[in-house]
Amino acid sequence: MRVAAAEQGGAITAAECHELGADSSDIRRLCNSGEWRRIRRGVYVDALSARGEPSGHLRRCASVLAGLRSGSAVVSHLSGARLLGLPLPPLVDARVSLTRRPPAPRPGPRSCNGIGVAVHVSDYDDADVRYVGGVPVLAGARLVLDCCAVVPPDSALAIADQALFRRITTRERLRDELDRRRGRPGLGVAPQVVERAEPGPDNWFESSSRWWLLEAGLPSPEVQRCFTDELGVVRAQVDLWFPAQRTVGEADGAGKYDEPGSLFKEKQREDWLRDTHQVEVVRWVPGEMRDEVGRATVAHRFLRAFDRRRRAG
Repeated sequence: MRVAAAEQGGAITAAECHELGADSSDIRRLCNSGEWRRIRRGVYVDALSARGEPSGHLRRCASVLAGLRSGSAVVSHLSGARLLGLPLPPLVDARVSLTRRPPAPRPGPRSCNGIGVAVHVSDYDDADVRYVGGVPVLAGARLVLDCCAVVPPDSALAIADQALFRRITTRERLRDELDRRRGRPGLGVAPQVVERAEPGPDNWFESSSRWWLLEAGLPSPEVQRCFTDELGVVRAQVDLWFPAQRTVGEADGAGKYDEPGSLFKEKQREDWLRDTHQVEVVRWVPGEMRDEVGRATVAHRFLRAFDRRRRAG
């Protein structure tokens, strides 16, 4: 039974246990010992294996899927992004997101097994489903565009960037999925997200920052550009690079300078970039990207750097 539960994300139903030859006393013994946890009548999770999963979201998804009374469903939207390890904004919705094929109940259950659930009713291709710890996830280009409908555009760009970088999808598939949806309601910012997506940013903050800088009218930068010394050895990799303006952009996220000596090393790196490659360097922190005033301040910082490089020739 433990093996069967592990193959579907750690959750199992009483009916599945009975099919494997267990009876109600076996299930009671596992629950009384603390090895299993009862989620609702007839649905259990393997508590021992659940301890090894840091976020617990995989177990929540598995228990919700096991508790559905009828029809099939797959994990999708933000839950799919979470299980695939894609970057999500702070304080993102923790509900389990599912997609069910029509016909299905509308608007869907508000909770299942005591867990908040967001249910989307839509058809999907089996080819887009991949399994994470035994749980079916609606992935690929479909996942990226679904997320565009439920998160702010800067966060959607972060998901798209990492999906490209990790080859969960390709730019061509994103465009194909976008074309398939044209003319339907709710397309929103998806076309801009697909157009701006680039593989490479390290985290949500870098992608989010790039979205807002583009919204401010700055040119499209290269991401994660490497700079080498005279021997061809990479000495620096920068978050954003504006080649025509010879300006580097660095998103100084939380924790960047936590290691001893990291601030001094970063200062040496920046001095080397300025001296060797004759570039401007613009930095910003998360607090500056939280509102319009802060974002405008960072954008003007870039414009002043562009102007200095132009006058320096």
